[in-house]
Amino acid sequence: MTLDDSPSYPTVQAVLADPTFARLKALVIETTGMAFYRDKNEDLAQILVARMIEVAVAGCDGYLELLAPGADEMDALVAELTIGETYFFRHKEQFDALRDIILPDVIERNRPLRRLRIWSAGCATGPEPYSIAIMLEREFGARIADWHVTVLGTDINQKFLGRAREGRYDQWAFRTMPEEIRAACFTKVGNQWQINQQYKRFVKFQYHNLIKSRFPSIIDNIAGFDIIICRNVIIYFSPETIEDLIPCFHESLSDGGWLVMGHAEPNQHLFRHFKTVNTPGAVLYQRVDGFHARPPAPVAAPAPVVKPPSLVLPRLTALDVGRDVTRPMVPPMIRSAKAKPPSAPARSLVKPPPPPGGEVGGGLVRIRELADCGQWDAAAAACDALLTSTPMDAWGHFYRAMIHEQVGQAEECEKALRRAIYLDRRLVLPHYHLGLFLLRRDDAIAAAKAFRNVQALLKDYPDDGLVADADKITVGQMREAVDMHLKLIGGAI
Repeated sequence: MTLDDSPSYPTVQAVLADPTFARLKALVIETTGMAFYRDKNEDLAQILVARMIEVAVAGCDGYLELLAPGADEMDALVAELTIGETYFFRHKEQFDALRDIILPDVIERNRPLRRLRIWSAGCATGPEPYSIAIMLEREFGARIADWHVTVLGTDINQKFLGRAREGRYDQWAFRTMPEEIRAACFTKVGNQWQINQQYKRFVKFQYHNLIKSRFPSIIDNIAGFDIIICRNVIIYFSPETIEDLIPCFHESLSDGGWLVMGHAEPNQHLFRHFKTVNTPGAVLYQRVDGFHARPPAPVAAPAPVVKPPSLVLPRLTALDVGRDVTRPMVPPMIRSAKAKPPSAPARSLVKPPPPPGGEVGGGLVRIRELADCGQWDAAAAACDALLTSTPMDAWGHFYRAMIHEQVGQAEECEKALRRAIYLDRRLVLPHYHLGLFLLRRDDAIAAAKAFRNVQALLKDYPDDGLVADADKITVGQMREAVDMHLKLIGGAI
């Protein structure tokens, strides 16, 4: 290509004046939930211009064509839009509360089950989940020595997740970490520091879009958490989006579980279904089934009324945790559309090909409800009862595999997944989750084979079709997830 043939790249002003810019902006906000860009047109245009230059596209129309579902360019654009600046033990007061209040409470309550599940939502490059793992090992290692512990980090930015899995960081990421802890937990590699394997064993990373992915969902491993940490993420979302997300977090916690939000995000109305706990420098939210904040006094009253107690509970110490300060009546929990209980897939009047993976019977709905609420023992019992009466039910074996995974029974999980595939090789989800299982076991070649089986099963279906029993996941979204995993595997083998 000669210089005369080079494309003429647009300026920021040209992008802002382009009629297609509004469509690009709408797609960005719809995909990421980042309403932050609603009034940041110039900032968004600068990012778009940089990407257009990178991929040699001359205008908004051409660039929009590159952002089809599953396209590499959407990942690249998201990587530029999202903010990955983070560091270890960020916001000391919240980690103090985690060490002094939350973890002692959760570990004591879970002692009979010997399980612990923690979710770092919006984990960026991974310092937050690794900080939690370091705290668990150094402060509570003896108490959870033989427990099944999961620290799950999720993010929308694939580039960040790749760096998180690698676990290698520059000096700047340790600016609040004492040098002796860094020396004990990391190994110097050139100009960077690599986290030691001991502190990686609890931690898993996966893609998850808070806006577009349904949760709680045992299918996505987003259910039954003891602790959820989502700090400085929702500040970029619209008020309507935030209103939908908070009930989803509530339902993704087990009874007694804790939610930690950013230090700038307290809002009594949003967190009205949680018990609020004040600590020095941090506000914590606890799911306590049967708890609900008292309603405010009526605006117009015939006589003076006594002002109800503050909705914010007094500061508590570790000894106070679990003490119920109030026991008001609780109205029905209002579920957001994203958090509705699972139900059998609706049948269209005109749907010639069945959804890939087949239909799911009503007997599994209750199992899904129990599992999504983190009631693993009850879900396992219901699943075992189903399989006793119908031992050849492939879906039953699939859900039993999901429950085995959550309680740390890896060998039983793999057997149940393979049994489901043996009974019905057409089911998409068992192949997909077998691929995820094999990835966690570092068997990249076998995982790639499982993901290619998913691709083969989906090849004759349109992108807008639904994958059966997959939380309204479309065929296109499933293809996108599989393509992402295969790209990661390709870089590892």
